[in-house]
Amino acid sequence: MDHLALIETEGVALLATTSRHLDTPVPTCPGWSSRRLLRHAGRLLHSVSVVVSRGTAEPPPPNPPAPADDEGLVDYYRRSLDGLLDVLRETDPARPAWNHTGVAPPVAGFWRRRLAQELTVHRWDADNAVGAARPPAAEVAADGVDELLTILLPGGRARATSAAAAHGGVHVHLTDVEGEWLVALAGNDVTVTREHAKGDAALRGPAAAVLLALWGRLPFDSPDLAAYGDVALLPALHPGV
Repeated sequence: MDHLALIETEGVALLATTSRHLDTPVPTCPGWSSRRLLRHAGRLLHSVSVVVSRGTAEPPPPNPPAPADDEGLVDYYRRSLDGLLDVLRETDPARPAWNHTGVAPPVAGFWRRRLAQELTVHRWDADNAVGAARPPAAEVAADGVDELLTILLPGGRARATSAAAAHGGVHVHLTDVEGEWLVALAGNDVTVTREHAKGDAALRGPAAAVLLALWGRLPFDSPDLAAYGDVALLPALHPGV
C-alpha cells in the first residue's frame, strides 16, 4: 500500500472540507469544530516532521501551537502537510524515529502508516460533519484495522495506569476483504494473532465499518456490523481502553 500517496490524498481532502466549514461541529470528535480538527491534524503533521527529521528514538521537544487566526491556520496546515511529505519521501524508513506506542519499532517508516490512517479517519470525521461521509476503501480500512489491533491497542493498554477489566477473546472478521484477527484480552495485556478462531465475542462486517467502529465512530450494533457472544468485550478494542 502506498501510504505516502494516501497521506497526500486524505490530507488534501481534509483541508478542503474543514477550511470551508471551520465553525461546523464535528459530532464524532465531541466538543470539536472543524477548525479544531484542522488545528489538531496540522500540529500532528508538524510534530511528526520534527520527529522524523531528528533521526533519533528519543522523545521530541514540545510541539508549538498552531496559529490562532483562520488564514494562518489554513496556511500552517498546508505547509505542514507539504513539509511532512517531503521529509518522509527523503528519509529512509529504517532511520531511527521516536513513536509513542512502545510496541512498534522506533523507525521513520512507522509514521507513514500511522499518518495515512490518522488522516483517513479524520477526513471521514470532517466529511461526516457536513453530511458527506465517504468511507475509506476496503483495503485501506483493513490496513487500519490491522494497525489498530496489532500495534495501537496493545500499546495503549500497556500504558494504562490501572488494570483493565476486560478478559476474554474477540474474533474480528472482515467480510469484504481478507482480514481476521483473534484478540486475547487479559487486563492490560493483549495478544493478537491473525487467524480464524473462536472467541468469547465476535465482530464481523465490511472493513470500513469495522475500522470506524473500532475508532468509536460507529456503534458496534450498527446495521453494517454483526456482533456475537459477549459483546461487552467489544469496547475494550478501542485503543487505550
